[in-house]
This record gives sequence, C-alpha cells and structure tokens, in this order.
Amino acid sequence: MKKFVVWILSIALLITAVIVVPVSGKTASAAEPVVVVIDPGHGGNNLGTDYLPIAEKFYTMQVALYMKQELETYDNVVVYLTHTEDVDMSLEERAEFAKNVNADFLFSLHFNMSLPHTLYGSEVWIPSTGTLYSQGYSVANEFLMQFEQVMGLFNRGIKTKIGSKGTDYYGIIKQCSLREIPAVIVEHCHVDNINDCANIQSQDKLKAFGICDATAVARYFGLVKKDGTQDYREYAPLAVPVPEARVYNDTTPPVYLEAVLLNYNNISRYATVELSSFDAESPLQYYAFSTDNGLTWSALQPWDKGQTTMTVTVNIGYGKKDTLLFKVMNLYDGATNSSLLNL
Repeated sequence: MKKFVVWILSIALLITAVIVVPVSGKTASAAEPVVVVIDPGHGGNNLGTDYLPIAEKFYTMQVALYMKQELETYDNVVVYLTHTEDVDMSLEERAEFAKNVNADFLFSLHFNMSLPHTLYGSEVWIPSTGTLYSQGYSVANEFLMQFEQVMGLFNRGIKTKIGSKGTDYYGIIKQCSLREIPAVIVEHCHVDNINDCANIQSQDKLKAFGICDATAVARYFGLVKKDGTQDYREYAPLAVPVPEARVYNDTTPPVYLEAVLLNYNNISRYATVELSSFDAESPLQYYAFSTDNGLTWSALQPWDKGQTTMTVTVNIGYGKKDTLLFKVMNLYDGATNSSLLNL
C-alpha cells in the first residue's frame, strides 16, 4: 500500500510539473508545428491490465507525462494529452479531442499481458488501410527500434487486427481512422512476464519508456531539440508503400515445424536439435519445447529473426521421459507443434 501511495504521489507531481497547455512550437522556419496527441490508455473505472497491484492506467499516465515532457524539449511541436486526470473517457471522446486540436498523430499508450502469462516483448497495432497504414507502420518501426535497441525488449512486431465487421478491431484506431487521423496503439511490454516486468518497477524505467516514445516521434517527424543536442531533420524513417487493399492479420499457424535430432547425451541430458519451420503470412517469433508430450512447456525462446531453420540445444532434465516435442509461434501467436522425438 505504501508503494501504491508513492506512485500516486509521483503522478500528481508529474501532472503539476507538466501542464496541459502545449508549447508554442515556434522555430526560425515558417513551417506549421507538428501536433501530437498522447493518449494514456484507460482511466477512471477502466483499470486496464490489473494483473499487478498497480493497474495499467497508472503506468500509462506516468509514461505519457514523461513522453510529453521529453517531446517538449524539441522545437516545432505542439503536444497534448487526451486527459491528465484519472477519469473515464470514451474512445470516441479521445479521437474527437485529437480532431479538435488538428492532430497530426495520436499515440495510445498501453502495457500488455497474456492469458497464459508466457508472452513477452513490445508490439504496435496500426490501421489496416491506405496512408494511415503506411504512416502507422513507419512510426511503429521507430517505437520498436527504440524499445529493442535502448531497453533491450523483444520485438513482437507491427500488427493489424480486423474485427467481425471487416474493419479495424481496436476502437481508438477505428475512431481516429473515421476522422482521418493517424493513430497507433503502443504496447510497451508485458507486465506479467519475468522478461519484461523489471521495466515497470521504477520511475527511471517508466521515464525511459517516455523518452523512447518521444524519441520515436521526433525521429519520425524529423524534429530538432531546442538546445541542438538532437537533430533528426536529415533522418529518413522507413518508407512504407500505401497498400492497395486492407492488410489483414494472420489467422493461421505456421505451416509446419520439423525437428531433427542431431545429438543427444544421455548422461548430461542435453539434446541438440535442428528446427525447420515456415509461415507464408507472418514472421516466426518464438519456440518452446516439452518433455511430457505437451502437458507443460519450457519458457518461450526467441526464434532467429528471418530464418526458417535454426539449431537449438536443450536440457531434458532428470526424471523425464526420453522424448522431446517442440512448438513454434508466429507474429500473431499462432502455434504449430513438431512430431514427437524419441531420444
């Protein structure tokens, strides 16, 4: 409870230090300033992920305030938050707020969890059509590079999700798209996995997320710091072609997974296995192994990015059967198992 109170006080101090009124954004040039809207996910009765004692809505607010603070050290940018109080706010209201301030982009900040509590890493959800897709993909790439290179987080990729009506599934993306505002959902990391949770357990880490978020935006828009210490005016973000049709999410698992035993030491209980897999629609992300025919699985391990074949060495452990089963997972967490290996 003491820790919870400290975090609430920290939020209050940040709100006091970072006011809602945007910076002027004036520079020596006559160019219009970039208008950025930061949307702290959830709020009020909508706690967001509440796997931990502190609900997601408190994390998203703190990171949003740090992001705003850092972005305002750049020139030629106007920064708004959709809200600074712990209030209920509909997705329509958030999108309408962005429209009313003539936003160039809305960034909805979130933290993630998975039902089995096994997934880890960062991901960004983007619109599925037209220039909104291209803009979303390009800026998402900047966020994920920051998380991967600066904070060492696993890159879970850039994704679309289509609902039952054939349009974007996530409400904030849909509502912003209806208003022709580019918007993305930034899932910083998973609060329920040991690989990620250390990144939310201190103010320094949350501030690091805010700085990474701001840096991604600054790189995308080619901003320069007021003190001249960072200048992205010559930086070229990833160029993404405008898709001719809606970009659908992958709903199928990898096509196959083949496991070939290369070596097994029945004394040390280590097995070396060549894994081969293929997925035509999305990249391979993780693999895991089981020594009890799939009843339980090892922790997920990163699949070698861009590869269809990799060699792994695993410890079978004592008191286990001399069998191995592997699974591979793709960008959308679809899984395919190998045949059972008898060692």
